[in-house]
Amino acid sequence: MLPSVVVSTDIARETAQFDALIPAVEETAETPPHLGWRILITLILLLLVALLSLLLQPSRVAHSAPAQQSVGDRLVLAFYYTWFDEASWSPDRLSDQPLEPYASRDRGVMGRHIDQAKAAGIDALVVAWYGPNGDTNQTEPNLAALLDEAAARGFKIAVLFETDSPFLGSVDATTGALQHLLGVHASHPAYLRVDGRPVVFFWRPSIYGADTWAAIRAQADPGYNAFWVSEGVDTGLLSVFDGHHLYSNTWNPPADLTATNQKFAARVDAMSAATGASKQWVATVMPGYNDVKIRPGSGYATDREGGAYYERAWQAAIAGGADWVVINSFNEWPEGSYIEPSAAYGDRFLGLTATWSSQFKGGAPAAPAVVSVAEALPEPEEATAYVRTPILNLRAGPGLEYGLLGQVFDGDALPIRGRNADTTWWQVQAAGAEAWVFGELVAAAGPVDAVAVVDAPPAAIVVEPEAAGDAEASSASETDDASVSAAGFTLTIGDQTYTVRPVRGAE
Repeated sequence: MLPSVVVSTDIARETAQFDALIPAVEETAETPPHLGWRILITLILLLLVALLSLLLQPSRVAHSAPAQQSVGDRLVLAFYYTWFDEASWSPDRLSDQPLEPYASRDRGVMGRHIDQAKAAGIDALVVAWYGPNGDTNQTEPNLAALLDEAAARGFKIAVLFETDSPFLGSVDATTGALQHLLGVHASHPAYLRVDGRPVVFFWRPSIYGADTWAAIRAQADPGYNAFWVSEGVDTGLLSVFDGHHLYSNTWNPPADLTATNQKFAARVDAMSAATGASKQWVATVMPGYNDVKIRPGSGYATDREGGAYYERAWQAAIAGGADWVVINSFNEWPEGSYIEPSAAYGDRFLGLTATWSSQFKGGAPAAPAVVSVAEALPEPEEATAYVRTPILNLRAGPGLEYGLLGQVFDGDALPIRGRNADTTWWQVQAAGAEAWVFGELVAAAGPVDAVAVVDAPPAAIVVEPEAAGDAEASSASETDDASVSAAGFTLTIGDQTYTVRPVRGAE
């Protein structure tokens, strides 16, 4: 007879709890005691519960992460700057002040701005970035902090890569910075992706040619796994890039916003056809502009008109067939293009942004095209050029190299007396004298087919780079930069080529 086994009270209680769960097993002489195998089964059950918890955890994380965007979504983005500190808010440099002056490094400010942008229908802030290096480079740590703050709010961040950053300066440095961006920041869950590709905007990519950019991309993004958006008047860079935008389209004197959007949208479409790859047109909308305090003598201001100019910019973007819209800007205070709440306007421009971003995303039909002055008036008996820009320069010949004779204004009707060979310039009569105007800034009406070609007079004045502010050049050039490039870039109008220097103030 086997000796009796004494079981402790605790073990007996535990055994009783499992009696109802474990099927009865007939014991034989070879079967182990109940206590051993029940403890073994208990351990197995606990292990299965732990494994099940681990398997369920990833699905909960994925469920809480912000949804990814598609390239076909109508995105609304806004340029954002993180280089402000307590000394940035001098009234000697700014035309207006934020309601709450701040330092960009303050995470509370980041959170407030993200909340404001999100409430206004903005999908992502496109943050100006100088690269990963530099002891005084605030943009690197501030970008990392912004990504964390965005993740906590279900929001997105992208980068505006500052190609002319004072901390870069070479092809190798640019390549290394892009490798850091794509390898470190773009892997953050809050980084903006379209179809899984992190989005990178570029400022002043014209510093390098398309061949150089192809070599840079072959090292930094050889699989084209990111989505690169170029900038400027040269859409030829789309042979390497995936989308295109104009950083600024509020020029001096002003250009026709709808015509500008349609022109560059057509150029992007043409590059899509030429490369066999769909390219994205990102239209820029601006609330106004005012850099007169940071660029005395060369700055200019475009009146916000209480918000009317901003609304026209949105209408022009929609009418121009924008794939995405980028707002310039959320907080570019020195150039006066902010929509952030301010002392002068309160939160009016955030409210307008919410209205227009909703209309854009809703796929509402574009507003009717603005009827030109020429269409609104009876057909003239003689060929006539109707001015369709607020201010238009009169020149002594058909080109920027000719001297200025004066100015005419929106709605003026100028009798046409001649044209150049490719009809890019009209010779008109103004104030009793003959002058020339750029064809894209007027609406020609009447018997224009009968207008004869007129020989151009000798050019008495050679245009210098500073002449980029002329109305006829402003329709194809941008004045949105704080540092001056001595080399500039070339601009072709008709059969003539000019050198234009972009400017953009240092922050």
